[in-house]
Amino acid sequence: MFAVAEQNLTIRATLLWAEEYLLRYGVPDANIEAEYLLSHALDCKRAELHLKHASHISYNALQKFIDFVERRIKREPSQYILGEQEFWGLPFKVTKDVLIPRPETEVLVEEVIKTVNCERLNVNGRKKQTSSISQFTVHSSQLTILDLCTGSGCIAISLAKEIPNSRVFAVDISEKALDVARENAERYDVADRITFLNGDLFEPLNGLNIKADIIVSNPPYISKKMFQELQPEVKNYEPVTALYGGGDGLDFYRRIVSEAPAYLAQGGYLMLELGYGQVDKVKRVLENSVFKKVDIIKDLSGIKRVVRAQIKH
Repeated sequence: MFAVAEQNLTIRATLLWAEEYLLRYGVPDANIEAEYLLSHALDCKRAELHLKHASHISYNALQKFIDFVERRIKREPSQYILGEQEFWGLPFKVTKDVLIPRPETEVLVEEVIKTVNCERLNVNGRKKQTSSISQFTVHSSQLTILDLCTGSGCIAISLAKEIPNSRVFAVDISEKALDVARENAERYDVADRITFLNGDLFEPLNGLNIKADIIVSNPPYISKKMFQELQPEVKNYEPVTALYGGGDGLDFYRRIVSEAPAYLAQGGYLMLELGYGQVDKVKRVLENSVFKKVDIIKDLSGIKRVVRAQIKH
């Protein structure tokens, strides 16, 4: 490693060294990881690495890159190393106090937007025509959205940006996570429309007389068995409180479904992200409650990813 740091390496040679080094330690997608980390060390786009592959790397940039690689071989996620992850087309600050936003969670954001009758939305850079949900009625001039387990705030902030007439309440049990979410909200100029609340699910809403048009959540849903099988990047670095959902992974779904009716407006919707293989169990929980019209939405991989249920009132 130190011999590498002392060499006057080209971008191509540096990538080849890093890929081999990452592979030696079992890091998945080593070539992509090497490009991702080096582009950040050089403050350029990944495509530029190939256009300038014969260029030499400065000593300071190489030292920075070596530090990135040393952390990555310990299986620390690149997102924590670099301090950000893109979600809904926006880079969000992430720290070890928050779950790293996943691309599949964008399906949840997309479905909320569809549900509030947005005529068009941009998904992964492609314009897509959407249909309205005629049964849904906003009961005031301002839509009220409640985001439980907000973490980095990626869901709440994306919705606030996409739905200008919305008022969002974002709840998390971790004050440190809320600090990250507030910073992200300030970055995207929506902090004035998001109220961040510290507490366990609905607990901080007591006494606030809030009736939400939509309650949305990507709750912890990893079961005890699934937790043992997680990649080290997840199990050893991401916050357990944002991952573990009890023995069968359904603890938070049961609590949310049970408590949500008291905080939903007439005709309001509960929309939740699902873990792999959990759809039937979560659907039964909903069908045995006061909710009706339970719809399941698949992600781009065909996995049943989101459940939408309407309150009966």
